[in-house]
Amino acid sequence: MRRFLTIALLGAGLATLAATAGFSQDKPLKKVVFAVTTRDISVGHAAHSSLPQALGFWKDEGLDVLVTSVEGSAAGLQQLGAGNVNLVSIGPEEIVIGREKGVKIKGFYVQARQTIYRIVVPDDSPIKTVADLKGKTVGVPSLASGSVPFARALIASVGVDPDKDVKFLAVGTGAPGRLALENKQVDALALWDALQASLENSGMTVRRLDTPFVKDMIGQTLAARDDTLAENPSIAVGFARGVAKATVFALANPEAAIRIHWKMYRQTRPQAVAEAKAMQEAIRIFNSRFELQRVDIRDDKRFGFASPAQWERLQTILKEQKIVSGTVPVAELYTSALIDEINRFDQAAIVKMAKDYKP
Repeated sequence: MRRFLTIALLGAGLATLAATAGFSQDKPLKKVVFAVTTRDISVGHAAHSSLPQALGFWKDEGLDVLVTSVEGSAAGLQQLGAGNVNLVSIGPEEIVIGREKGVKIKGFYVQARQTIYRIVVPDDSPIKTVADLKGKTVGVPSLASGSVPFARALIASVGVDPDKDVKFLAVGTGAPGRLALENKQVDALALWDALQASLENSGMTVRRLDTPFVKDMIGQTLAARDDTLAENPSIAVGFARGVAKATVFALANPEAAIRIHWKMYRQTRPQAVAEAKAMQEAIRIFNSRFELQRVDIRDDKRFGFASPAQWERLQTILKEQKIVSGTVPVAELYTSALIDEINRFDQAAIVKMAKDYKP
């Protein structure tokens, strides 16, 4: 693991925000290890990687955050359960699966109000429906990816047995995944929003295979161990507040957010591509995730909130597809107890900061 360096703070405006956060810079920062569950930390992940670091939002909360990555939500679940990381951004399916296995973790901030996962096929593929995947091979970024339980539930929902009738093959992300699809090594890809956007940026036109229940599934969620939430809730609040602030900043000034991300994660900027085209491609990836994270179009406009009914629906879907038995109380899967405190910040000030930002 390596520590991602914080770039320069933004002067007097940020100093004012730090003062209002109520944190004394005389106190030592609390060290927090946070895992992103992909090695491909694209601009779609900026709200929980580069932006809170670069803009000082986590530091304002008294946190010294080490951002690391693991390959897949299942790996994130394992690392969190083992206590190797303090917080993780994980597919909510893994929270349900892990909790049922006795892993004492819980979601406390739903980042994406809809699932980030989907199954796609080339536009000219003869596969037209999810049922047509019977006897086919579905490529996944890794077998530990959260796209796997999602794909299994989607396939099972149409009466196809995901264990007997479909083969899952790990093909990686980016170019390897595309090549596997082009070379017909796989018939479809189960992936997430930003990876689909990257496919489309590369010139491949794909179609999404869907069923009605997908719209009921919530998306990527910040999770912590039960003992962390009970003994150090300020860590979860401060971390999530930094993510919420970063989301507000990014939606107010996407280009600034992308440039900040490129500066911290240089490998994510398209190489040997003209500036205008690079930004156009980055905006597509950015929108694929941030449109799911915005709250102004939701009934409940608090960042991180999901209702018990949404978690119950997710658990029911997984139970119907025999992925879980559905015995865990919803209150053990997610808590909204921290949401009001997480949302206690001046959104207008963050928007102004974004609008005034100069690279």
